[in-house]
Amino acid sequence: MYIENNNRLKELVEYIEKNLTEEIEYKDLAKILAVNEYTLHRIFSFVTNITLAEYIRKRRLSMAAIDLLENNEKVLDVAIKYQYDSGEAFARAFKKMMGFLPKDIHKNKDNIKYFPILTFEELSEEPKELKFEKLENVSFDFYTISQKAKLYNLAEKTPDFWKSVYTKGDIFKGNAYGLVKYNVYDYDENSDVTYYIASKEAFEGSQKYSIKNKNFLVFELDIEKDITVKKAKDIGVFTHYIYANVIPGSGYNLDDVPDIEEYIDFKKVRIYIAVI
Repeated sequence: MYIENNNRLKELVEYIEKNLTEEIEYKDLAKILAVNEYTLHRIFSFVTNITLAEYIRKRRLSMAAIDLLENNEKVLDVAIKYQYDSGEAFARAFKKMMGFLPKDIHKNKDNIKYFPILTFEELSEEPKELKFEKLENVSFDFYTISQKAKLYNLAEKTPDFWKSVYTKGDIFKGNAYGLVKYNVYDYDENSDVTYYIASKEAFEGSQKYSIKNKNFLVFELDIEKDITVKKAKDIGVFTHYIYANVIPGSGYNLDDVPDIEEYIDFKKVRIYIAVI
C-alpha cells in the first residue's frame, strides 16, 4: 500500500506542476488520490504541513518570478499566465510572498523566495501493513479546553499545553483525550489548527464538545507515560503515516470531525479518524 500511495502523492504534485498556468480543479486532484475533495485537502495539509491552495499559490509565484527575471515578461502577462484576475491581485500576492513588487524584481534578484517542488520520501521496501479496526455509529461527549496552533508547529505546541493543564492537579478521571480540528480550506499556510484537551468528566474552565453517531478507523500506538516534545512528535509521525499510507486508496473518505487521541494511562494512545 505504501508504494502505491506514495506514487499517488507524487503524481498529484506532478499534475500540479504541469498545470500551474492552467486552471486547476480540486476534483481532478481528488481523483488522483481516489478520494473526495475534502479528504484531498485533509491529506495534503497533514502530510505536507501546508494547505493545497497555498502550495499551488507559492509554486505559481515562484515560477512567475523566474519568468519576470529571466524572460523579461510584462507583469500583466505573467499575472494572466499564472491565473490571476488582474495585475493588482498578482502584485499583492507577489509582494506578500517575496517582500517586494514584481516590477522591482531586477533590483531584488538576490531576495527571491523560491518555494520548491514537494518531494516524497522513497523507501527501499514497503513497511508492514498498519492494523486498525473500524467502529460504527460511535458518539463522544467531551469536556474540553482548547488553543490554536499552526499546521507546521502543532507537535511543538501541544506538550506545553498539556503541562499547563496538569499544573492544576489531577483533573482527569479515567483516560485523557486530545482532539485535533483542521482548517483544511484556509488559503494561508499559517492557518490555525484547534487542539482540544478533553475529558469525559467536566473540569475547571471546560466546555462541552459532542461528536454524534460517527464511524471511525482506530489505530493503536504504545507510548511511555510522560508526554514530552519527542513523544508528541512520535504521535505526529504515527498519524502522518496513517494519512499518507492508509487513507489514500483505502476506499474511505474523511468526515469533518476532529481526530481523537485517546491516552490510556499515558502508556498507549488510540487514534480515532472519522470516515464516511
